[in-house]
Amino acid sequence: MQAKDHCSSQVGRSCRAAAGAFIAMTLFALTPYLCAQSPSSLEQFDSMHIGAFDPDGWSGIVFDGKAHGQRLTFAMRVGSKSGSFIDGDRVFEAVATVGPHAPDGSYAKLSWRHPPRASVITLEWARIDASTVVGRVTAPAGVHLVFEGYSPFEASSTALFRTNPARSEIAASHYIDGHPGTAAQFVLKTDGPPSAAATFADIAQLQKVMDVGELANASATGPETVPESNNTPDELSLTGAAGMESIAGANAPTHFVAMVGFNTAKLSARAGELLAPGQIDRILSENSSRYEQTRPHVDGQFAGASDPIANTMFWNTLYVPSIDLEFPSISRRWAKGFGGWVVGEWDCFFGTLLTNVEDSAQSSSATRAILLSQSPTGLVPNMDGGSGTSPDRSQPPVGSYAVWKNYQRSQDKELLEWAYPRLKRWHEWWFADRGDGQPWRDGNRGGLLEWGSDRGSIPSVGGRGNLVAAKWESGMDDSPMYDDVRYDPNTYTIALDDVGLNALYALDSECLAEIAGILGKEEDRRVFAADYARMKDSIQKLWNDEDGIYENRYWDGRFSHRLSPTNFYPLIAGVAPPDQAKQMIQRHLLNPREFWGEYVIPTIARNDPSFADQYYWRGNIWGPTNYLVYEGLNRYGQDEVALDFAGKSYNLFMSDWQQLQHSNENYSPSGGSSGGDPHYTWGTLFDLALRMRIP
Repeated sequence: MQAKDHCSSQVGRSCRAAAGAFIAMTLFALTPYLCAQSPSSLEQFDSMHIGAFDPDGWSGIVFDGKAHGQRLTFAMRVGSKSGSFIDGDRVFEAVATVGPHAPDGSYAKLSWRHPPRASVITLEWARIDASTVVGRVTAPAGVHLVFEGYSPFEASSTALFRTNPARSEIAASHYIDGHPGTAAQFVLKTDGPPSAAATFADIAQLQKVMDVGELANASATGPETVPESNNTPDELSLTGAAGMESIAGANAPTHFVAMVGFNTAKLSARAGELLAPGQIDRILSENSSRYEQTRPHVDGQFAGASDPIANTMFWNTLYVPSIDLEFPSISRRWAKGFGGWVVGEWDCFFGTLLTNVEDSAQSSSATRAILLSQSPTGLVPNMDGGSGTSPDRSQPPVGSYAVWKNYQRSQDKELLEWAYPRLKRWHEWWFADRGDGQPWRDGNRGGLLEWGSDRGSIPSVGGRGNLVAAKWESGMDDSPMYDDVRYDPNTYTIALDDVGLNALYALDSECLAEIAGILGKEEDRRVFAADYARMKDSIQKLWNDEDGIYENRYWDGRFSHRLSPTNFYPLIAGVAPPDQAKQMIQRHLLNPREFWGEYVIPTIARNDPSFADQYYWRGNIWGPTNYLVYEGLNRYGQDEVALDFAGKSYNLFMSDWQQLQHSNENYSPSGGSSGGDPHYTWGTLFDLALRMRIP
């Protein structure tokens, strides 16, 4: 089977076999939802990115602009107090609804709760033009709401915030170097008078005040005694944040407008117009309805499967100014931990498949973000982010597969042309001479690959040149498969030929051959096709006829009998002859003593001693491994098994999503979360395995 057949006709094979009975999907062409705007709507800004881009500010909006070549940022967010105070990162654990989020920001909805209250605080917002967001906060009567303005991403604020309680307004100025007296302006205005208002050196001080009391307790004087003349940016210092507090009334949502520009009076006047009764409610209702009508929907056995994918992915979208791209990070919490943004290699390549369900633009951006991190040697790193990268190690080579599959939907030849030379260099890196005659990842020069971690002087996140780092390159960090392997300090690899790595490398060859063909690179196509044929032959060295499955193999020739989902990756690569594929599926995948069960499939066989650990890659069920095994079943036409597999994946994911709105990093084989990040992007791969047909 050629990659062209595999990567295009494979889509939805098992579900097509039952499409009439199980799945009905509606997809309309996405249309822009933003209100009409004049070319001058940004005034003096060169560019403006607007979204929930602060990893700590899930309940907020960032305005990340540039003027006169300088970055100018403002942000707002909403906090709530009902016993405890919840804002910033605390919202992450309190989320009750991960609602819809249109890719263009035209409508977004999120809610959180204060236990033991069952009722929720709901935030809805819509970007209506190049510089304006309108929104609504609905809360139970008596809950204290705090509208906060602050400078995001800055250890020491360069924007000055002030309050005008009489106008229910927070304003800020961001002065511009080299242009004395010129400042970008920000206005946040609500339709209800605040009970208190105050300014602070930074947003952390505001949070500390609310933790123990109310804004009226702040060192700043209460709003009733602060005339506007005493609260001007020229007289303030270290006012990097401001807050307005109000008390929610019964059935009385609070509306707000947040805007940027260069004239505070004009911004304030325009905000007042938008706050006219019924105006924001109408905008939110129309934008919400339009988005729901145009996004994909799934009915039948797999009802609602597409919604969690988009909701999770686009609520994790961040803007990275250093590369000028908007795309979903791994998760908001991981982004915070890695300096404001982070890409994980296979995490984010899988993420491009997920965003492509609704928005090919963010899939393109994420592809670029990952490949822009490529090292001079050609390695695409395990991770890259605001706090560093990992130049010593890569991760499973799924890039060409993801790019090829995305091309089938988007037909974005420009991206294909941009990505191809980078994917080619990465593919060639694995077997390339590192400079001393030693291949980077063929430590024993046996024609098969091993995981590794290079020694060197450039710092690497988490360390480098050791067994732990080599395991991290596998993407399955603490997998029992590698409990007894050794790290060779001369080759920088582990002494184990790995089934999963070699199968994915073969798949990479196959897809690169097809991409080269599309781009008219006939010689490259022949080279990659030959590389694929060579790898198919080499991987047969890993077939254990006695066990009826491909197994990892130590350098001394012994097979490792520890089985994981990676032992099935020869299916997705198409390297297993039909009789071998049948043995693998019947003897092992469908064997309840090893992998089959109510939920599938654990990351180590159920009869492996380490399965009892039930920790991380030691028995838990993960989205990426499920997805790759499922795709292999489709490739071999195992329609009934694939459909059953899809149903088990869907049930595992949706039971937790419907109850807790979690897209978990990993799941327990008995159902539900098994710890890890509860809002991790690739958790939704369990729903993508349904192979929803997106034309």
